[in-house]
Amino acid sequence: MKTSIKLILYAAVLALACACSSDDETVSTAPFTAVQAPHWAVDWSSNDPAPDWQEPAATLYECSMNLLVTLDEELQKVSSSQDQMAIFINGTCRGVSKPNVYPDGSVVFLIHIKGSSQETGQEMVLQYYSGGAKALFKDPFMPPFTPNNLMDEAFQLVFTPTGNSLKYPLFSSLFVTLPEQLPFTRSDGDKMAVFVDGECRGVLTEGKDIYPGWRGVVAYREGDGTAELRFYSAEKGGVYTIAQGIALGKELIMLDAEF
Repeated sequence: MKTSIKLILYAAVLALACACSSDDETVSTAPFTAVQAPHWAVDWSSNDPAPDWQEPAATLYECSMNLLVTLDEELQKVSSSQDQMAIFINGTCRGVSKPNVYPDGSVVFLIHIKGSSQETGQEMVLQYYSGGAKALFKDPFMPPFTPNNLMDEAFQLVFTPTGNSLKYPLFSSLFVTLPEQLPFTRSDGDKMAVFVDGECRGVLTEGKDIYPGWRGVVAYREGDGTAELRFYSAEKGGVYTIAQGIALGKELIMLDAEF
């Protein structure tokens, strides 16, 4: 009888040890919630008044250049015929464009920018008003004014919203790497986003180049404290909320995510 009891106890201890060993391989410090695949996106909608941008008189400036701007996929979803885009040099409007929709659905703006030869190399600022979101954006990261640029040589860029909006005036670039050991198997349907006070403030994309990792932008306001990362695992069918708090305020934030 004692031998039977010992065998039963031994079997129980062995089973518990095996269970603990199995759990250790997949244990995660990040809380997990089973959910349907989320559709994360920043809500840029606001109530900014539509600007009254006016083209400058052609006789005021002897030089010009062209800029072709394409909206990124997220902004295309809220684009409307009330969209406007303008370029400013030294605080004055130098070109205005309405949206053009290509057959593939992409939304582009061709801006004819006017200036003087003395302004060659001058910094330019782009402003974009989304009629669908009623939101105004500013982008100071532009090429310098380069006059006599021909139509077939227009500078081209993709306009991606950052924190340069009236709603979210601040932003930080975010770069996240994942650990080698994960509590799930990587899948093409995986997603990562950053949240502030429960609101999505940036969707990250996975880099496929020589610098592997997830990268994107977190938009925020003055007074926002910390942000958190959420990772959707397609294989597990749920979201991991990564416990590390992200302190906002830096131009570049690099994080080794802990699961």
